[in-house]
This record gives sequence, C-alpha cells and structure tokens, in this order.
Amino acid sequence: MLSAVLLLFGIISYDRIGVDRFPAIDFPMISIRTILPGASPEIIDSSLSNIIETSVNSVPGIEHIQSTAAPGVSVIVVRFGLEKDIDVAFNEVQAKVNQILPELPEESDPPVVAKVEAGAMPILWLALTGDRTLQQLNQFARNHIKKRLETIDGVGEIRLGGERKRTIRVNLDPARMAAFGIAANDVIGAFATEHVR
Repeated sequence: MLSAVLLLFGIISYDRIGVDRFPAIDFPMISIRTILPGASPEIIDSSLSNIIETSVNSVPGIEHIQSTAAPGVSVIVVRFGLEKDIDVAFNEVQAKVNQILPELPEESDPPVVAKVEAGAMPILWLALTGDRTLQQLNQFARNHIKKRLETIDGVGEIRLGGERKRTIRVNLDPARMAAFGIAANDVIGAFATEHVR
C-alpha cells in the first residue's frame, strides 16, 4: 500500500517538476581591458595581450582564456570552473595584472579588470558590408543602425567593432619649425584644441 502511494505521488510530482530547456549557468568570468591609443592589432597582441595572458595564466582554476586584439585595445576574457568563487578569482587576476604593470608600455592606459556577467554577453553579431568606403559604412553603423537598435526594449549595450578611425599623418620639418619658433608640442597642442569630428 505504501509503495502504491509513493508511486502515485511520484507520477504526480514528475509532471510538476520544472525543467529548464536553457538553465542559467553563470561561469565565473573576468575580463581585462587595456587601451593603447593608435596601436595596431599586432602591436596590441605582442606588447599587451601576450604579457597579460602569460601572467594571468598561472591563476588556479582557469578553464579557458580568450584574447582579442583590435586597433588600440586588448580584451582578455578568463573563464574559471564553476567551483571557483568569482570574488577570489577577481582578486587573484587583479594581483597578477598589478605585478606586470611595469612591463606594459607607458602610453597604455592601466588595465581594467572586471567581473563579467554571463547575461551581458553578446547575443547578436551583425556584419555590415556594402559598396561604400569604410568610413561611410562606419558612419552609417554609428548614426543609423546603432541608434535604431538602442531603441529596442531589453537591449543593454551596442558595441561597434572593426571601425577604422580616420587618421592624418603629419610630417614635421624641423628647419621650418625652428624658423617660426614652433616646437613639436605646439603642433600637438594645436591639433588637440582645433580638432573637430
């Protein structure tokens, strides 16, 4: 009799047990973002990403390290096993990054170490191509596509990647600069104050 009652309760309970098709599993993840203005992806990789990765790689509990080198920025995402406490992981990664600060280029901003929320990971990637120049495509993405996507409810953040900012190379003539009494810092200051986007 007791077996029949237990079996009946088991059958009734089976239908009421919640099963999630995509359960929320939050892997402890830490990101390290470092900016080196004007550097190519190759320079970013060799002078930032490789140094930071080598140092952080010795933190215990790491399952995966993903590194991205883009123009002017290095982003490293470190994923730990589920058993690793996120606060402990954050402190260990921060300590390793602090150890290698003297090895990084002086022109780079200090690395920013942050906890990554799994729910904040990108869920949509768009690639934009067309018969326009790269600057025109960048401007269209920034001024039209990004602004339209930001109006959608539930969208947390829109990031544009692969942009090539317009740059102008200026070659200075030391003889002419001396004749006019202008130093290189004067030229840099003039560009900084007169630059209009």
